[in-house]
Amino acid sequence: MNRLLRLCLLFSGLFAAVSSYSQTLYEMRYSYTSDGVTDRLSAFILRNDDGTGLVRVAYLNSEDNKNKLVEMEMQESYGQHEDGTEDSSQLVFVGLNPRFIIGTPDDEFLEDHFVFSFNPDSGFYEPSFVFSMPDDTSTQVGQLEEVRFLNQEDLTQELVLQFFTEQDVFYKQLFETSTRGLSADDKQAQLHLVLVANTEDKDIGKTCVIDKDATYKTFSEIAEFLEINFKPTVIAGKEFSKVNVDKAVSSVRPGPNDIVVFYYSGHGFNEVDEQYQFPYLDLRDKSFQKYGGAYTMNVEAIYQKLRAKGARLNLVISDCCNKDPTSGALVSSEGASTRTSSIGWNKENCQALFMSKQPMSIMMTAAQKGELSAGNPSDGGIFTFIFREQLEKALGPFTRNPSWNNLVQSAKKETVNKARTTWCNKEKRIVCVQNPVFKME
Repeated sequence: MNRLLRLCLLFSGLFAAVSSYSQTLYEMRYSYTSDGVTDRLSAFILRNDDGTGLVRVAYLNSEDNKNKLVEMEMQESYGQHEDGTEDSSQLVFVGLNPRFIIGTPDDEFLEDHFVFSFNPDSGFYEPSFVFSMPDDTSTQVGQLEEVRFLNQEDLTQELVLQFFTEQDVFYKQLFETSTRGLSADDKQAQLHLVLVANTEDKDIGKTCVIDKDATYKTFSEIAEFLEINFKPTVIAGKEFSKVNVDKAVSSVRPGPNDIVVFYYSGHGFNEVDEQYQFPYLDLRDKSFQKYGGAYTMNVEAIYQKLRAKGARLNLVISDCCNKDPTSGALVSSEGASTRTSSIGWNKENCQALFMSKQPMSIMMTAAQKGELSAGNPSDGGIFTFIFREQLEKALGPFTRNPSWNNLVQSAKKETVNKARTTWCNKEKRIVCVQNPVFKME
């Protein structure tokens, strides 16, 4: 193959318009013909809803007649019209940082661009065509010969070994996993969830509903998957108030093997001269009430109170603004959806994160002091969406030996990336700015 590879699957950080974690898997077969020579390639494409992913391309090199396998990270963006304006009817996937899994350091690979076009009948972006750019002035369109949407039952050893080796994490997670059983004490563990969402707020209420429902679903399913008890307390709608939040936090009484999760979606604020780097939660339940005072709690105070209760794992997560009270809420743009592949979790990964013998406490908020937090009624908060994606990705078969440190670092990085490629004011061409803050002990 004498094409200089720049395979790129453009992921410029636009939101997937779904409210829960999902992955999209495709197998594609395509070809290019040049000077009477046809090069045939097969691609395995993984798209995550948080704007990350990978592609692996297998092919027979026509120059040395040897099989090659190359992997790239992925980014995505909408297409462009001839005048340079955004074409939201097309989603282009572009690969980054190519590396050969099978091949030599001297091998080259010309980057292929995979285009998904919006299908109004299905409501999804679906594979449309593939092209490459041998140089900056020319475009070569490939022949898309076969497209196959994949679910977990399609991931047979025969298929997987076309794109992965037996040493790859994905292969081992699918076919070589052995799961330890829970101890007698672990089987008695409970997952306590205190979920607070300002779902009736006139500006962000619909966004908070998405956050509430998706967060509840994620942690209830984690408890079910681990086969431990789930004890939720949901404070939303007419129940939303500082009194009820304070009562719920005080009422959590975990055992030493338990998991405690506090999650908040709503308004938040901070002042320049305040000592806290984490935000105050705006817990007013009446429009005539004033900011602060009797109607607020600081995230750090909640964290310290829960951490002192001695649970195995404490997670305190807030998706709210961290700026002065006069700042308005931000509504970010919605994005693109592809079909969702049915891919299960890995029990070893779930146990590694939630049932570790090493106690862990984590506090994380959506934006650093002085910043606003953005979201929309289709995806929820940018930070919540990304954190949930990173958490559930860590539970899946593409991850081996997950850790909370890697998870929160990735959640921070991807939130920053997602925000700066998401419109918070499309008319004025203003992108969102969010830098999550976290603390681990």
